[in-house]
Amino acid sequence: MRKIIIFSLLLAITYTVNAQQLRYVPGGAAKLFPTGWHKFVSQGVTFDVEVANGSLVKGNVKWLDNSTYSGSFANNEISGKGTYTWNNGERYEGSFKKNERSGKGTMYMKDGTKFSGKWKNNKKNGKGKLWDKDGNLTAVGVWKDDVLVEEKKNKK
Repeated sequence: MRKIIIFSLLLAITYTVNAQQLRYVPGGAAKLFPTGWHKFVSQGVTFDVEVANGSLVKGNVKWLDNSTYSGSFANNEISGKGTYTWNNGERYEGSFKKNERSGKGTMYMKDGTKFSGKWKNNKKNGKGKLWDKDGNLTAVGVWKDDVLVEEKKNKK
């Protein structure tokens, strides 16, 4: 019995970690559908999407860990404008490129803080602003790889 419980826990942890990686949109199933709007499940991921010429165009995706994405795709990857919500409630609204936050966007953290600004390679890169959980502006400046490297005087 103990072995079964341990195996079940390991399986659950492995499954959750893989589902949270969020870099993979199993869009291969889109090739099976004609151009149009379709609802389907592929590799445990639920799709409610527009398909054109065998590729995802736009729509909604829900992963097994209850993370969701609503927005556009390019080459079966999250690209363009959209909203990604993690299963812990954190949310990013903005631009994506090749399954990464890239361009302008706002990240809403579960503790109530938020960052709005430029992103590249899934990290804060460029001009941005940071607010605390009460909505007070706490930092204005330039970020590089998620680190504030040049702070400017707060402008409200």
